Amino acid sequence: MRLSEWQRSKNRALIDSLAGGAPPYTPEEEEKNSININTSDLSLTRLAHDARSQLMQGMNKPGNFFTCRTDFGPVHKRHERGIIVTREINRLMKGSLPYYETMRSKFALDVLHGIGPSCWNGPQRWCPDPVEVGDILIPSGTLLTFTNLPFFAVYRAYTAAELHRLTRGPKRDPGWRMPVVEKAIKWAEEETSKLMGTNWTDYWNPERYTERIRENSGFYASDLAQMIDVLDFFYLDDADNQEGWRRKIIFDAWGGYSQYAATGHVPDKNRIGGRDEFLYDGGDRVYASKLGEIIHFQFADLAAKAPFRYHGVRSLGFLLYSVCHLQNRLRCAFNEAVFEALLMYMRVKSLDDAERALKIELAHRGIIDESVSFLSPQERWQVNERLAELGLRENQAIIQENSSSYTQNQNFTRDKVEKTKFQVMAEVNAMTTLTSAALQQAYKYQTFEYQEIFRRFCVPNSIDPDAREFRARCLKQGVPEKMLEHQAWELEPERVMGAGNKTLEMAIAQQLMEWRAAYAPEGQQEILRQATLSVTDDAALTQSLVPETQRISDAKHDAMLAFGSLMAGGQVQFTPDQNRIEITETLLGEMGMKVQQIQKMGAMATMPEVVGLHNVAKHIGQLVQEIGMDKMQKERAKGYGQMLGKLMNFVKALAQRLQEQHQQGNGGPDGKDKAKIVGMMMQAKAKAANTRESHAQRSAQRQAQWELEQRRKDEEHQHELRRDLQKQRVEDTATDLKTAAEIRRSRFKATDES
Repeated sequence: MRLSEWQRSKNRALIDSLAGGAPPYTPEEEEKNSININTSDLSLTRLAHDARSQLMQGMNKPGNFFTCRTDFGPVHKRHERGIIVTREINRLMKGSLPYYETMRSKFALDVLHGIGPSCWNGPQRWCPDPVEVGDILIPSGTLLTFTNLPFFAVYRAYTAAELHRLTRGPKRDPGWRMPVVEKAIKWAEEETSKLMGTNWTDYWNPERYTERIRENSGFYASDLAQMIDVLDFFYLDDADNQEGWRRKIIFDAWGGYSQYAATGHVPDKNRIGGRDEFLYDGGDRVYASKLGEIIHFQFADLAAKAPFRYHGVRSLGFLLYSVCHLQNRLRCAFNEAVFEALLMYMRVKSLDDAERALKIELAHRGIIDESVSFLSPQERWQVNERLAELGLRENQAIIQENSSSYTQNQNFTRDKVEKTKFQVMAEVNAMTTLTSAALQQAYKYQTFEYQEIFRRFCVPNSIDPDAREFRARCLKQGVPEKMLEHQAWELEPERVMGAGNKTLEMAIAQQLMEWRAAYAPEGQQEILRQATLSVTDDAALTQSLVPETQRISDAKHDAMLAFGSLMAGGQVQFTPDQNRIEITETLLGEMGMKVQQIQKMGAMATMPEVVGLHNVAKHIGQLVQEIGMDKMQKERAKGYGQMLGKLMNFVKALAQRLQEQHQQGNGGPDGKDKAKIVGMMMQAKAKAANTRESHAQRSAQRQAQWELEQRRKDEEHQHELRRDLQKQRVEDTATDLKTAAEIRRSRFKATDES
């Protein structure tokens, strides 16, 4: 794999060099051909930047990387829990600078080489590390689906301090071979001390080198420190009937590509002078159940040959390298011709004339010796101006066509003719088609990385502090622990409008705003949010200007309306399909607000208010009993009962104060008011009794009506069965008679023929 990767790495280096602004001619070519102008027009650099910005805008511009949805748990809680989980995980991911840089690196590699790998360094850390394409060793012939991938390796370079941190701590991976680790750290220390021109082991006890590593970690992590080069090797195995990816780490014995390519064989000893030593050996222990738990690839493949293979990926940088390199050379030659046209040439007959010509001072009314004559434009070599400009235009057209999948064409008025809105939109749509396809491909591959990141966030007792914070915040906001499993959620990447094209995005936002009044209120709010985001390109500002409002369910809305009827002493019944938990919580909240309102007004309530609060409490008690019938909700019902008990203590106190006021007759209601209150209470009781009786009567009537209807249907069914049976008997009799007649005719016919 190393030998095969050597030539590919050299090709990638050429693309990297041109994209980095390197001139088209090497120093040897420049000197050999007497080239005076050797510079790059940065066309590939600019196109790579535009394409990378297009991909980054498509992924990073929305407020969230992805949205979490679930079909587990109660239906009325799924939407709310999805909002909580989506908000909390994206808050941590959006605020992570390492993950932002990982995405930038992946998309930069996608543009130049078509492959953007990222690899997790450990089984629990959620943020992957960016990896160069050349540091991933994959066998030739591997498909992009990786279904035929048996093994692969990842090149890593550890400092002594990094290796020390990885192999220490209470949750150290048992796969690390500590004697080999200690030997590698000691080797790195000795090599580093040689580079510094001193041998520290002469001054300190060699057995305490780990303490020196810990105390001087800043030095051992510097540029001068010797790196420990290793190959992290993963292979698919089914030992002990348990299929999965195993892991081993070996030293990079040859110390680089060039030495191995030159010698063609692996040295007998590794870098630290040992043989047959694994720095890490997981044995038969499964390190990961699937490839996506170890490494992720973001592909931007423009290859035409199928089936598509890993080493057959063709990137935008590959397609543009030749024409951009040619364009740079053409521009260098063109600029040399321009400079040559600005130079002055003189014709002389001898060296003496040349010396006199060099002494001529060209000034106003200057005198020129008759032995010197200037070459006229007709006598000089002429550049074919049209041909040069045609070549530059043709190359530019090829560059634009090849890069149209990832960049925006901003020259919509090339023909200098004013265009209608429809014409501009047609050009934008045609140009965006390829861009949208590239983004859709990126969204698809990015989804797999999001799924693995979400899985790592859901690992219980994770060593990652972000994962622990995510879990704690979700549990605090009411998400059950059993729901914090990656299998319970589906992830959908949030896509930007217009496929990253600002012009098309603004046009879509404008059209949606024109149609906004025709949508439901929830849709109108979402349209306003998307339009604001398209204008500002700032997700935080959009959230501040158009905050996401919590949707009020039908059950909560009905409970709010029912509270007024209950306070008036009425009876309210809820439909069986309405959520009892939401109704109970709403009524408890409304009852608590009413009690607080009475307390703020002197803690004196009227008799109708006390009666109404008792009526609300009665209905809440019935709802709590219904909730408690569910074994899974017994604790919740118990909590509701305790809250109701605390509120009723306040209501009892209000009733006691009201009774004392009546007994004292100070400021209390007079006889007429008392009579009115008693009448209201009697009327409320009578109304409640009538309601119960009428409800019971209606229920009995409906039951009797249902029984009669069911009896009628049964009798009708029996009649139909009898009719069908009679019909079948008649048909069977007719069939038998017909068959007998046919048999007799056959016998007569046979007799006549004989």
